[in-house]
Amino acid sequence: MAEAKHHLEVSGDFVIIFADGDGQGVHHSELIELMKLSRSLAEVRKRFVGSRTNLIETLEHFGYDFDALLQSQFREGYRDTTLAKLHRVDPKWIARKREALGFPNTPGRSRVEFSSEQVRIAYDAAGSFAGAARLMGINRQTFRKLYAHATEKMGLGQDDTLDRNLENDRLAKARAAARCVGSKVYSSGDELKKFFDDEWGEG
Repeated sequence: MAEAKHHLEVSGDFVIIFADGDGQGVHHSELIELMKLSRSLAEVRKRFVGSRTNLIETLEHFGYDFDALLQSQFREGYRDTTLAKLHRVDPKWIARKREALGFPNTPGRSRVEFSSEQVRIAYDAAGSFAGAARLMGINRQTFRKLYAHATEKMGLGQDDTLDRNLENDRLAKARAAARCVGSKVYSSGDELKKFFDDEWGEG
């Protein structure tokens, strides 16, 4: 059976990353550290390109317990669809893993806890509050609060960063609203107030 175009192989303490027949050796500690920091197969696969099974087997060879990570994320309240995006896998696979690990998939909204790193990764991947919120399966207002907390916790210059990102979000929303207005180029004061209250009110 032919090897996949992109895959990983183990050689002693090194992971060999193969792409188009060429291999690059990387010490396994880099793989493990990246996985611990990101807690995301999708993020790790950007550097260590291989199939889901190939990557998980490589992680487990060097002592990383992926099932333990999933158990932790299930306890934290992550939904199957959110985990599927986080690990770039089929939601049905996550559902099977949930059942196999003894975590019931109960209906209703679960309490979700995200680490500061997860919030940052979601924002970097989506490029906006709305997109990151969709990625994480939460509403935009909740993500804004998580992002504010994460930037403060990680010392990323919360005020300037948050203000700039809010301004970008508002500009994009204003542009979208302008397109929807079409030929109507004026609004009353009450209409404008209602628009801003509805769209950007803290609620």
